Amino acid sequence: MSKLLKSIVSMAIAGAVSTSALAADGTINFTGDIVAASCKIDGGAGTNVGGNKGNQNIDVNLGKVSSDSLAGGAGGGIVGGKSINLNLDCGGTAEGLKSVKLQFDPNSGSGVDSKNVSLLKVTGGAEGVGIGLYNSSNKLISLGANETIDGALVPTTEGDTTTYTAKLNLRAGYVANGDAIKAGPANGTLPFTLTYE
Repeated sequence: MSKLLKSIVSMAIAGAVSTSALAADGTINFTGDIVAASCKIDGGAGTNVGGNKGNQNIDVNLGKVSSDSLAGGAGGGIVGGKSINLNLDCGGTAEGLKSVKLQFDPNSGSGVDSKNVSLLKVTGGAEGVGIGLYNSSNKLISLGANETIDGALVPTTEGDTTTYTAKLNLRAGYVANGDAIKAGPANGTLPFTLTYE
């Protein structure tokens, strides 16, 4: 066998091996829709909403709470609860849709608490505590499991115009995560997205 033929055979084998290394083991298929729905959020008591549609910041002050109240049995490890009642005004943009979901993205904010993945990790120096979010049934929402707060879109018709509103009610509070409690600032950020069905 000539050197040229050996070289061609070697390159063909190398090409076959490198092609098989790129073979796919599976496929991820993404589906979805972009909808025209756009809701403005109005916060209830204890919250301050700033910004326009699509860029709204909700400020919730959980106050100053005693580390003893978190560590003791009286509060059950949960203190500083504040109601967050969000009223959504979607105008006429939600036609054909039934519900809106508040979906959280903790990893783009403070993160998920390493001791309890249901809680939002706090920043600022406090330890042994996370921020818990509760739905309207007072059930802790698992941020690590991507649970959502859901609300029905309610149509109201006046004359020829139909507008849509929704209410999303939740509560937030400090929750002991099982580590030793250390005093300090306990802040958190939790980006969210409104999705529609």
